[in-house]
Amino acid sequence: MKGMKGMILPFALEQLPELAALAQGLNARRETGSSFCCSHMEDIQREFAKTMAYGFAFWSKSRPLGLISCFPDVEKGNADCSLLLEVSGAAYDGMAEGLLSHAREKLGREMALTFFFPVENADCRRFLTKVGAQPQENEYILLLKGGDWSCPGSLAAQPRPALAEEREAFERLHDMIFPGVYISGKDIWEELGNARFVYTVQDEHGLAAYGVLKIAGGKRAVAEVLGVRPDARRRGYGRAVLCYLAEQAFTLFEKEELELVVDSDNRAALRLYLDLGFQIWQENNCYILISGDRA
Repeated sequence: MKGMKGMILPFALEQLPELAALAQGLNARRETGSSFCCSHMEDIQREFAKTMAYGFAFWSKSRPLGLISCFPDVEKGNADCSLLLEVSGAAYDGMAEGLLSHAREKLGREMALTFFFPVENADCRRFLTKVGAQPQENEYILLLKGGDWSCPGSLAAQPRPALAEEREAFERLHDMIFPGVYISGKDIWEELGNARFVYTVQDEHGLAAYGVLKIAGGKRAVAEVLGVRPDARRRGYGRAVLCYLAEQAFTLFEKEELELVVDSDNRAALRLYLDLGFQIWQENNCYILISGDRA
């Protein structure tokens, strides 16, 4: 592998703590990080355990130097992938090529692979370009700090926790607004009250808007999804839902920060978030490797 001796092996249960430690260390630096990787050891290890069949690591002298971890969605024909390597330059390309080959063999060539990573990670961008992955619109990660948050006054609606009888309407609306997103309405609802919490707004026509708050370990919550029915937009429902997510994150769940993601070309949403006190924390590249690409 371009002069570097070692071997690529599938993830093994007894190795997950060591692999999670490697991932945490690499992900802490934007120059080597992946936006699909969690930041806390316990969360990383839990995610690796869930999809252990789609993870591979490069080992040299009994020490892992790099890994790829994939989270497939068979229904959408896509796998979200974290590529985390301790090396750079030509060594990066050689190791990444081997890891990617193993992952594609396991997933099947018909599965598209999506990579999100900080713009500072030049090695990952160069390698994915080299193997024919297609660049997508960049995204921003924004942060709102609890100490900076205050409710902006009167809102257009008062959201509330989703009710059991709203499940069908929620799943239908979510999948209509976000047909290609990484998580379906069904998947969100199945984790309701566990990792995810859904808050909704109703109008005279039914479910008008909703927000999904994701809670994991650490000090940060994530405003994972914000959706408004097309004919109910420009009424202030999106602002109301986001404010409610912030209130729940900082009070009910006692988090210190609220994170959300927005495409860089969604200027209207970006203006709303900045107006509410969010600040741009990180910019990410997105690349998709489809079945016809040469890797």
